[in-house]
Amino acid sequence: MSTTAFDLDVWVKESRQEPFKFTVAGHLFEMPAAGELDKSVLTSVNIDAPSARDIETLLKAGLGDAWPAFDAIPIPLAALGELFRQWQRHEGVPLGESRASADS
Repeated sequence: MSTTAFDLDVWVKESRQEPFKFTVAGHLFEMPAAGELDKSVLTSVNIDAPSARDIETLLKAGLGDAWPAFDAIPIPLAALGELFRQWQRHEGVPLGESRASADS
């Protein structure tokens, strides 16, 4: 039996991914991989079936201080949906699913 405790800090550090980068209206934006958002977003969104408001909340969390600049750019709703899908795809796993999930 192992007496060594699982170190979640080490796991987080070792699992970090490259940031997700995208451009719109000539501006470069960067967000962490979707799965790296802080757990605090879970209290305000339904990640299993995100609504438009949930997607906005997640994008705000991902963009952080860059949100006001992004928000000032007119963007069609369909494009926001595609941005959200590409952000999820960047990580390879949709939000709400664990990398360790077993296939059904």
